[in-house]
Amino acid sequence: MGGHVVLVVQNPEIHEQLIQGLAAEGYCALCFHSVEEAVSYLREPGCPAFVAVFNVTMRRQSDYTALSDLTVARPELQVLFVAQDGTSPLDSSLDGNRFVRVLDKPLNHPESGMLLRRILKAAAFAASEAALEASSTQGNLHLPYSEEFLRRVGMAEVPVLLSGETGVGKEVMARRLRSYSRRFDKPFLKLNCAALPSELAESELFGCAKGAFTGATADRQGRFETAQGGTILLDEIGDMDLRLQTKLLQVLQDGEIQPLGSNRTIKVNVRVMAATHRDLTRAIQEGAFREDLYYRLNVIKIVIPPLRDRPEEILPLAETLLARHSPQGQRMPVMNEELKRFLLAYRWPGNVRELENVMRRFLVYQDSSLVIQELLDADVDHRPGIALANVTSFPDSPAFAASRTPEKASQDTNRKRTERVDSLDQLAEASRNAETELLLDALEANRWNRRQAAASLQIEYKAFLYKLQKHGIVGSKGKRREISA
Repeated sequence: MGGHVVLVVQNPEIHEQLIQGLAAEGYCALCFHSVEEAVSYLREPGCPAFVAVFNVTMRRQSDYTALSDLTVARPELQVLFVAQDGTSPLDSSLDGNRFVRVLDKPLNHPESGMLLRRILKAAAFAASEAALEASSTQGNLHLPYSEEFLRRVGMAEVPVLLSGETGVGKEVMARRLRSYSRRFDKPFLKLNCAALPSELAESELFGCAKGAFTGATADRQGRFETAQGGTILLDEIGDMDLRLQTKLLQVLQDGEIQPLGSNRTIKVNVRVMAATHRDLTRAIQEGAFREDLYYRLNVIKIVIPPLRDRPEEILPLAETLLARHSPQGQRMPVMNEELKRFLLAYRWPGNVRELENVMRRFLVYQDSSLVIQELLDADVDHRPGIALANVTSFPDSPAFAASRTPEKASQDTNRKRTERVDSLDQLAEASRNAETELLLDALEANRWNRRQAAASLQIEYKAFLYKLQKHGIVGSKGKRREISA
């Protein structure tokens, strides 16, 4: 958790208990005596505060004007006013802003404290998601979408269609957009349309009445009713049954749901986002997707490209994922140059999700060569998609950038495909031999004490045993001569 909150108060001592409570929960409370000082701080580039609480009497119109300008410059900022003498302190320039609220109870009141903590939690989540994506999955997408555009989309009350291959981060993007919206502290629910049969998916979305089908022993709320006021992500919308598509279209048009087996209708206020890896325009041509539903969902479309088309993001993302999953207090392994080259050259059919799994595996093995070998073994049927032998530089190198342009790739495709398999086999064999020699050297240096040898290589004992078994090192010192021969 964690985050920064600005408190504008006349007497910080009165709120010492609140400040200490926030500190105990990982938040940093920064106190200011005037609106002018607080606004000046909040406008600084890189300001870490996403929540500001004003518990002072607003007397100058210039303060309201400065705050109004601030909310335009920082649309994600959450602003709370504390009512003074039972009256609202809002000015017309701020009234109606979805991120400006009034606390009708004193700041130290339990209800005010609960609301503040809920807003802080949501704001901290939004900040962490934005920070992660800025350095990894979404920060430098090769798309015509600026950060300001994504904020505006997030704050808009319109459906969004997210398109991209499996594992590129469509759900992450949906949560990011939701974090910018006024629904940020309301439910966020997800339904995988491909994972459930049509009847079950209908009851999951819209609920059901008792006796609607076998096993329906009681009335049950659906996702739309549960997410009232919040957001629903319909994942793999392209795999939704046509009959259910018709019912979803009616819900989007009318804002009403009808539980399965019931005659009653329920008004719902839910923002719908949809995600798919399929080409929906082709699905429409094939009669598998309703054209009218497509246009209802496709108010704003965000296409997330595959990881292989974003090579400059691979290494920063790998480092971010390593840090995210590293246990507290444990030394984070360092990726060597060989592993970096491999990550840059690998085709990543599973995209960001696959990279995350690889980094978690690396944390367990603490060994680059083992990770490389497993990826080589797993990708044996797709080796033409890997170009390890041709990767000689890194993303910040002009040579690397040139080698990744579509024109260059098109010119070299035929030649490279004939070279890659042999190159990969040679690399894999060289890697195996080098690792075998390293293991034997460690064993001999430690008089064949396997635990001491593992410790000398700074790898886990179980991983060391796995390597010995993989390379057939089960005997004594004579094994070196056998392998060398």
